[in-house]
Amino acid sequence: MLARAEADAGEVVGSARQEADAEETEARRRAAEAGRARLEWDLARARADANHEILAVRAELRGRLIAEARRAAVELRRHPRYPELLDRLEALARSQLGPAAAIDRAPGPAGGLVATAGHRRVDYSLPSLAERALADLEDEVTASWN
Repeated sequence: MLARAEADAGEVVGSARQEADAEETEARRRAAEAGRARLEWDLARARADANHEILAVRAELRGRLIAEARRAAVELRRHPRYPELLDRLEALARSQLGPAAAIDRAPGPAGGLVATAGHRRVDYSLPSLAERALADLEDEVTASWN
């Protein structure tokens, strides 16, 4: 009876050890999987943070570029050929809107002109022209940032 009890106890202990080993192996596997998932999440978050920073810097640079282009455009009022520029803009506006277009050569302190004919309007103020020129160069500016 004692021998049988010892044998049964040995089987129980052996079975418990096998179960414990299996549980330890499974726990290690789950921990490694959780570690990989956490690492992937941390990497994704770091990438997102870096992209956010890049976009913020690009937005700041774009704002500076627009401000500088507008400032430079407004400075054209001081150029000796500014009256010639206004004449050309007026001719362009009249070609677009017709000879009866109303021309305002002083649409504000920024310079340039605005023309209207009925419900149609063209804005050739200097800041607007600068912004359109930058918009035309958008692909080149974006490519230079990449």
